[in-house]
Amino acid sequence: MPTLRRLGEFPRIDINDTQVQASVKIDDGCDHTARIIWAMNNKRRMSTGLSIEHPDAPQVAPVKIEPIKKPRKRGYSVVEKAIGAE
Repeated sequence: MPTLRRLGEFPRIDINDTQVQASVKIDDGCDHTARIIWAMNNKRRMSTGLSIEHPDAPQVAPVKIEPIKKPRKRGYSVVEKAIGAE
């Protein structure tokens, strides 16, 4: 199921699309610390019988969409010198 989101001034995009994930890095700007701690205490809540909803992730920074920087491909100079390729 596609997850369509409106990110800033950009139109609605499917953030789980493989082409989108391969070309850009999406930072939603939310603080997920409370949710991570809530998930770590999951087994404790199950054993005590508590039922607490997961906390919200407040927006702390603007949404950022950055292109993924591809690493520069380097030649294997040691191997090329060994085989005599120049």
